[in-house]
Amino acid sequence: MDLNEGQRYPVIYLLDGGALMGGLAAVQEFYNHFRLPEMIVVGISNASSRTLNLTPSEIESRHGALVEESGGAEQFTSFLADELIPMIDSKYPTTSHRVLIGHSYGGLFTINTLVHHSELFSNYVALDPSLDWDDQRWLGSALDAIVSSDMKGKGLFVAVANEIIRFSNLLTVDTVSADTSEFSQGIRSSLSFIDALESSPPQGLRFNWDFYPQDIHGSIPLVGMRDALVYLYDFWELKNPSLYNNPDIPTDTLIALIRAQSQARTENMGYSLPMEEELLEMLAFMSLDSGQPEKARAVLSLAAEYYPESGSLQGSLVDVCLTVEDFLCAETHARMADGIEGGSVHMDRVLNARGSQ
Repeated sequence: MDLNEGQRYPVIYLLDGGALMGGLAAVQEFYNHFRLPEMIVVGISNASSRTLNLTPSEIESRHGALVEESGGAEQFTSFLADELIPMIDSKYPTTSHRVLIGHSYGGLFTINTLVHHSELFSNYVALDPSLDWDDQRWLGSALDAIVSSDMKGKGLFVAVANEIIRFSNLLTVDTVSADTSEFSQGIRSSLSFIDALESSPPQGLRFNWDFYPQDIHGSIPLVGMRDALVYLYDFWELKNPSLYNNPDIPTDTLIALIRAQSQARTENMGYSLPMEEELLEMLAFMSLDSGQPEKARAVLSLAAEYYPESGSLQGSLVDVCLTVEDFLCAETHARMADGIEGGSVHMDRVLNARGSQ
């Protein structure tokens, strides 16, 4: 995406970026703006030393196979916190709102980061995480830590793939927890984690999960990322859009809707983030075109509160004021617009309009 001058962006950090970047790009292409905010994406290659960097404890073997290097998650977390994130923040117009997305071992790393370093990211997406790591010993300690933690302002989505079909045609997601075989340990671990969070929710954590009966471990990232981001940013979508488009909506009601939408975005993103300037300007001119200049003026005045450095909004207020021949109002906003943009274009326009009366 092209970065707009003067705009700052939240950042997604995507583990296994080489493999998953295409899927996330597709989600962004179809869901940005109307369901998701625009975000910078940082893809992290884990092609080298993947098991070492993404696992939280050192083990010798897993599922009967030797594990050469493992247990380096803390060091890799330090790399993210002390090197990568500061570098991205120094080079790009970022905000403090960050997302971590990981699949498989990356999902394990994502939840480990939430448990032990929750301050690093605002939202966490774990795609079929390998929570059976170290024969579930990590899982037990993680649950002890997370259920007693203050997770205010944090969000977590867990996507669980249907690995049951790989080892049984009899078990279901509702009955697999009673199985004791090694084959089911992965999904049983995820379901145990989910059950614990639902039974004893960590304070303040926005949590949701879903089971995907038609997706296996390798296919779940695309749909899981889509569902996770739509859930975590459900506040972004314009609520009741038909009301905004209804010319009969009272001015006070329209202003209240705009304020509520802007407040929801600000509260969930952690910094001031009102509705888009372009959208507010469009709503104003829709009102003006329908013969409601005072409603247009109210919308633009609120927009100018949100975007006090916008010469465009001040210029639009000049247009509205001239429509109702309120020349004092037009002069006031013309001075403000010219002061922001430089020159005297707007004041000249007002003087010309006044002279033609």
